[in-house]
Amino acid sequence: MRKFVLIWVSIGLCMSVCAQPGKKTRRTASNTKEAVTERQISSRFNTGLRAYYTAQYEEALQAFSSILSDAPKHAPSYFMLARVYGGRQQYTEAESALKQAVKLDKNNIWYQVALAESYVTTENYKSALPMWEKICKQMPHNPDCLTSLAVCYEKTGASDKAAVVRAQLSQLSQNKKDTQDSPQKPASASASSDHKTLGLGSLESKQYEQAVQHLELALREDDTDYDLWSAFATAVAQSGQWTKLTDKEEDLTTLFPQSATLLCALATAFLHTGNPEKAVEYFKQARAFSFDSAQIQEIKKGLFEAYTALGDTENADRYR
Repeated sequence: MRKFVLIWVSIGLCMSVCAQPGKKTRRTASNTKEAVTERQISSRFNTGLRAYYTAQYEEALQAFSSILSDAPKHAPSYFMLARVYGGRQQYTEAESALKQAVKLDKNNIWYQVALAESYVTTENYKSALPMWEKICKQMPHNPDCLTSLAVCYEKTGASDKAAVVRAQLSQLSQNKKDTQDSPQKPASASASSDHKTLGLGSLESKQYEQAVQHLELALREDDTDYDLWSAFATAVAQSGQWTKLTDKEEDLTTLFPQSATLLCALATAFLHTGNPEKAVEYFKQARAFSFDSAQIQEIKKGLFEAYTALGDTENADRYR
């Protein structure tokens, strides 16, 4: 069963969105008070991340708490604060921090997932149940979410509803098996390795269409490899085969729900394929997890382009 993968990355992806024409004089982004504050928060947040991933929980706690003292509406810091508390097995504090993250960013489904998982951890199935019901409506084919929903139904005595969800899971499993048994699947793991090597080589030599072809085949064997996805997204962007990425929307967002780089890539792909609504959705999700100033500017440009395409001049002007 596919696990939620929470990966924080700072790897740059060479994907550009056409810059919007300037229609009025603006202050430069490098010297505004807002930009300075943003850079400071970004630096402190990255310090907290490094501390968290090296299990220096006290240092991480201080970093995220410090950010929230100056920017009390910084939802990502509440989210990471919850992870720090979880690492220290302070589940009550973790739950409280997650509630704040959800409150501040109501549309971020991954904050909701984390809070629902927190409720399950503390065996608060009554609170977890309505959250998993809502989440599964948005991600009806995600096996991890459906499994959690089934458990909550079982724990709250709704065995009939649990059986329905278990049946859905069984069907998803069968569909996945049928896909894996498809004759298009590479014959062996070594074949996958060959495709990855060929794909990365093609990407390096700027043979982008060949790179897309080989990397797509490699992903059929191992779709949990972040570097493979990153290379695939770059090859797609360079070759203009945007639908190759949008077709993998569910896989990508399930595996890497908090990778600002891949979410931004997906948003750009939807923008180029005439789906600005989806582009706005994923640019906003990417923004929630982006702490690199250059990447944030790219996201803002993307939001400007997407809102402009939607004819929403009011929101477009916010990102001008």
